[in-house]
Amino acid sequence: MPRSAGGANGAAADDRTSLHWSDDGGDGGGSGDEAASAPLRKGARDGGGGGCGKGGAGIAPYEWGNMALLVLLYAMQGIPLGLTMGTMPFLLQAKMSFTQMGIFAISSYPYSFKLFWSPVVDSVYSAAFGRRKSWIVPIQLASAALLIASAGWIEARLAAGDVMALTSLFFAFVLLAATQDIAVDGWALTLLPPEHIEYASTCQTLGMNTGYFTSFTVFLAITNAEFCNKYVRTPLGLATGPQPLVTLTGYVTFWGWAFALITAAIALLKPERERCAQPPGKRPRTAEKEKEKERERGGGGVGSEIWAAYEQLIAVARLRPIWALSLLLVTYRLGVLPAEGAASLKLLDKGVAKEALAALVLFQFPVELVSAVVAGRWASTHSPYHPFMAGYFLRLAMAAALTALAAAFPPGASSFSVHAPWFGALAGIGLVTSFTSTLMFTALGSFFNRISDPAMGGAYLTLLNTIANMGVILPKTPVFALIDALTTSYCLAPGGARLGLPPGAPDCPKKLRELASGPGAEACAAAGGKCVLTRDGFYVVSYAMAAVGVALGFMIMRLFPRLTRLPLERWRAGGGGGGKGG
Repeated sequence: MPRSAGGANGAAADDRTSLHWSDDGGDGGGSGDEAASAPLRKGARDGGGGGCGKGGAGIAPYEWGNMALLVLLYAMQGIPLGLTMGTMPFLLQAKMSFTQMGIFAISSYPYSFKLFWSPVVDSVYSAAFGRRKSWIVPIQLASAALLIASAGWIEARLAAGDVMALTSLFFAFVLLAATQDIAVDGWALTLLPPEHIEYASTCQTLGMNTGYFTSFTVFLAITNAEFCNKYVRTPLGLATGPQPLVTLTGYVTFWGWAFALITAAIALLKPERERCAQPPGKRPRTAEKEKEKERERGGGGVGSEIWAAYEQLIAVARLRPIWALSLLLVTYRLGVLPAEGAASLKLLDKGVAKEALAALVLFQFPVELVSAVVAGRWASTHSPYHPFMAGYFLRLAMAAALTALAAAFPPGASSFSVHAPWFGALAGIGLVTSFTSTLMFTALGSFFNRISDPAMGGAYLTLLNTIANMGVILPKTPVFALIDALTTSYCLAPGGARLGLPPGAPDCPKKLRELASGPGAEACAAAGGKCVLTRDGFYVVSYAMAAVGVALGFMIMRLFPRLTRLPLERWRAGGGGGGKGG
């Protein structure tokens, strides 16, 4: 079903792991429980209202403004991500095979590989304009220009089913959003004081979910004429009509100009200030001290700083604990990937009304936000192991339930009143899936916060996030191709005998909605038969991967506690973590 960023059908659901870190005191010890609950100390605040406030439990008025800015920036990232990972697959489903959908999934790859240019974003900037604004402003202006310029072109390529052209364009959108994410994560550390830095991930969740939701479920609703007539025009006493409230071209153009105006306001009205808080025992580093440190390193300028950052990343990537954690991160979503990634497409293939699915999630979204807060509070107040594993097995159960529901769902269902139990079950599974996704995300965030090395800035977290994102992005293309490969359809005679089609005639289609009229169906009918789907690869792959997920779950139950008990020095390059060969 269509979902918001916190749900099942968007890669952004689990790609949100751009988390923030804590400085756990530097003692390198402590249990996993103690370290995970240590106060978040790394970072400083950008006192937009002027100066540095005093620490404390209360939230100063200017901090609310800074948190609102973070929510806005993350929402602007969610706009193109919602189009790329939610809306476009939803719209392309009727025109493309699962293999082609897997090709389009390549457009989301930049979010998984931003590690490779994050040191550049951290090191190259204009001090006069602002370290983070030096990237955020030009990137958002480039996104605005691309949105405005390509608005009409997207609709034309969509109508033509041009998967390669659309993949290239949305790859560029995601590349810009991923680069902005690096800069926004860094700015969050100076916008909020250290005692409130944990709110940065809350701002990210709210912002990304809102942006993704707006560009996916809200967009699908307001671009559907039947939905607009039933839920907007009629309640407001407006005349109904055959046209939706907005078109794809109009929506993309609107956000292009919105990006431009918001970016101009940020560039002109929001200054970046020097850091005014540091981890305990550390003093703010002035520009002169930065230059002195550079001279001590040999004085290579920006190039030397970038090279040093890459060397640090390579050293960390060679640590044995990182290898073990990587195994967990790239495998823990394999069991749910087919169900969460393709169930909504299967429902559409069965003729379930697109506007009904959009309306379902439209009303479901506020409940998802509340569940996200509850899940986040639970995961942040416990050892990461217990909420993560609870979320893991519950999410696996929901994936199996979603697959079974997709198989049993009435073909052509379009009315809540007629098919209320089915849509209710779909909503319930979606809410539980969203809850478990947030629970696991926050639990991993707590663990990432504990083990990340503050001396490396955001690069350490970006490494962990990159590995985590690979676990959902990279398998999607081969999984979709496997679904297609395992789906079989034949031309069968009334008695059940398989009929051969004339040479050169297209094979029977592999989509339910095309069995009667798609390519090959007419040739089969002329031969006296009927195209029949004899095996649906979606159900084969989904159930098989769920079984694999159960086996992986028992492996993770043994691995994760061992990782949480490792002392902090094992996670530091040169701190006893052990290299690839040592």
